[in-house]
Amino acid sequence: MSLEKKEFLIADLIRKELSEGGLSTAENAVLQQWLSVPENQQYYQKLIRFETLKSKEAFYNSIDTDAAFERVREKIRQDHTPVISFFNYRQFLQYAAVFVVLLGLAAVFIFRNSENNPKNEVVVRSIAPVYHNPTLVLADGTVVSLEPKKEKIVSKNGVISNVNSVLVYDAKDLNGTTSTGDNTLIVPVGGIYAVNLSDGTKVWLNSKSSLKYPVEFSSDKRIVTLEGEAYFEVAKNPHSPFIVKTKSGNVTVLGTHFNVSSYTEDQLFAATLAEGKVKVSGISTESEKTSVALTPGQQARIYHKNEEIKITEVDPAAYTAWKDGRFYFENESLKSILTKMSRWYNFNVKFENKSLEQIKFTGVVLKQEPIDRLLDIISKTSNVNYKITKINQNYEVTVTK
Repeated sequence: MSLEKKEFLIADLIRKELSEGGLSTAENAVLQQWLSVPENQQYYQKLIRFETLKSKEAFYNSIDTDAAFERVREKIRQDHTPVISFFNYRQFLQYAAVFVVLLGLAAVFIFRNSENNPKNEVVVRSIAPVYHNPTLVLADGTVVSLEPKKEKIVSKNGVISNVNSVLVYDAKDLNGTTSTGDNTLIVPVGGIYAVNLSDGTKVWLNSKSSLKYPVEFSSDKRIVTLEGEAYFEVAKNPHSPFIVKTKSGNVTVLGTHFNVSSYTEDQLFAATLAEGKVKVSGISTESEKTSVALTPGQQARIYHKNEEIKITEVDPAAYTAWKDGRFYFENESLKSILTKMSRWYNFNVKFENKSLEQIKFTGVVLKQEPIDRLLDIISKTSNVNYKITKINQNYEVTVTK
């Protein structure tokens, strides 16, 4: 699907979800894939803060669509291009798609600042984890919602079993030949999912993360691309290194167990080694020349503003407990703790002042518990208070002295 058509599709899906109250399974899978990008998720969260359906419809009906269309036409004229022709149809879609996005942003600010759209804010006791089905994007672009009842996925690239939140591949296509192409597993807020890759490697993917991987690895290299966080148990193959690529750093191994965290909002790449040996390098040409080797119990960090690799001694259990359904924090800042928890419970966090962000905390909490269990412990041991509010459909945790 072209970028222009996808912009219109996403805009229509959001409109349908907000105005008609729901999407089909297939439509929801497409929307969840789009929401896996942090920037898209932030934009979407603004949109769903709109007032009631009637207020929204009144706003949409008040838009002068004819004038808007003329503005798009005028922009095209300024580029010395005919308004509509077979050859400039894609360009017209580009301008129209941009207008849709700008219109949406304008709507966000209008509704947020309108006196007729007061915030429906209530104080609540807690937030329970909410699970949404992950999605699998096949090599041919097909989007599959990984519902528990969908135990077998048949595609031209082979058969995939989906049982107990684990994907397992039979990497032969329907003709019995080796499969090609990349699949992408997308796990939304509030979920954990695992995939057994064709080489025997097992990967656990944390919430708000995605992993792109070949259906069948080539013989010389095994390369996957990660956004977010994942724990890897890599099958040993001395002739084919396993490489995890992220936007901030890369990890190369032959066979080992390790965790990689590379969330955009963290401004930090962290590779933690539990077993074996790995090599960590940066992504720029210059930083790739400098790599470090980790031994078990070490963590390599690369901050986005500085590509220097720093190594620290850590307890790997604190960085891998999430795959077993636990939050494990060891002398960690309250800002970092609540950022991680927001990916599970789906809330925004606000601190009364900056000093509260750096309060340190150590503890273990089950992910299945409501969030107030952890917040109560933090409040009693760290001398801070908190308030949970629900503003329309969004939750916010405010930390105060």
